[in-house]
Parts: sequence; C-alpha cells; structure tokens
Amino acid sequence: MGLWRRLKNLIVHRILGVADTPHRIALGVFLGFVVAWTPTLGFQIMIYVALASLFRANKVTGVPILFISNPVTAVPLYWFVWRTGAFVLGTGDGENVNSIMERLQRSEDQAADTNLFADIWTKEFWSDLGTTLGSMGAELWVGALLLGLLTGALCYPVTFFGVRAFRRARGR
Repeated sequence: MGLWRRLKNLIVHRILGVADTPHRIALGVFLGFVVAWTPTLGFQIMIYVALASLFRANKVTGVPILFISNPVTAVPLYWFVWRTGAFVLGTGDGENVNSIMERLQRSEDQAADTNLFADIWTKEFWSDLGTTLGSMGAELWVGALLLGLLTGALCYPVTFFGVRAFRRARGR
C-alpha cells in the first residue's frame, strides 16, 4: 500500500470518521499540533491525553499528529523550532548560543573542582541548573508554542468543516 493511500486511510478513519462532535474532533487535532511541536519527545501522548481531558477534546484524533516529531525528524524539526523562537526573541545572532556554551563550560569547570554529589543537594546547584536550562530552552519553547498554535489554528477549521463534509458525503 502506498504512502498516500495510508495517509488517506489515517485521515479518513482515524480523524474524520471518529464518532464525536466536529468541535471535539477538531479541538483534538488542534491540541495534537500544539503538543507535537514541543520538545517533549517521549511524553507527548501523556501530555496530549491530559490536555484533551482538560479541554474536553477527543482523545484519539490528535494522537496521529504527535508522530510528526519522532526520532527521525527530531533534529531538523527542533532546529527549525529553535530558529523560529530565536527569530521571535531576537536572539538568532548567536550571542545566546555563545553565552550558553560559556555557562556550560563554567559549570563543567566548577564540577571538576568540587564533588558533584555533594553539590547536588545545594540550592545554588539547582538555581544554576534552572538558569542554564531556561536560557537554553527559551527559543525552543517560544518557537514550539508559536508554531503549534499557528498550525493548530490553521488545522482546526479545516478539520471541523472536513468532518462535517465527510459526514454529509457519507450520509448520501
């Protein structure tokens, strides 16, 4: 079976043909896109199901969308997401990357000078770790949320009206 035929079957049977309201189906697709862009590979289905439950969306229709990000696509996808976030935040000139690398080097030097297992229990260790991770991930998270909301917002009406058209055509 060809790729296009499998994709068509996926869309028709797993999204458009689901027995639920068009709004709940489309909201599930919207949330699927929002979660799919986030750097939460490995946890996306759990996050999606929790959000779908919270927003009363269909818990099945967004799951196929989550597979946009997978181990094969992760590097190019998250690079694009990071570049988008860096552009939005104005940090795309490389200065932020250099400051992150300097901070990591300082942390590595400090770890070599002290016992890491003794430092792990200190407030300073966790504060430094949070600062480093926060500065590394701001572009990634901003880009992910922006792209997720954008693609989700574009796909919500397409899915909503697609479900209605599919049901009308199937009813004939």
